[in-house]
Amino acid sequence: MGDRWELGAAAGGSLLLCAALLAAGCALGLRLGRGRGAADRWALVWLCYDALVHFVLEGPFVCLSLVGNVANSDGLIASLCISCRSPCACVSCTAVG
Repeated sequence: MGDRWELGAAAGGSLLLCAALLAAGCALGLRLGRGRGAADRWALVWLCYDALVHFVLEGPFVCLSLVGNVANSDGLIASLCISCRSPCACVSCTAVG
């Protein structure tokens, strides 16, 4: 890191998405946990957030891996993979060539 630490557009978008997923997981978990103890409500919050992350972030990556590869995609998940290393060393990119 240099004198200034800046996030790229892809990393900023990813952080915003994770924050939105956290807010949605909290809202859903707290709504489902009405009438239960505090520990149960927070466990439901965590489970709802975790499920949302699996469906929203990991699901598209798995689908993309089954029908194509990250190196030839221009989506958010692919841009995070490609921008973190030059050249990319992820499994999908190294399998291509």
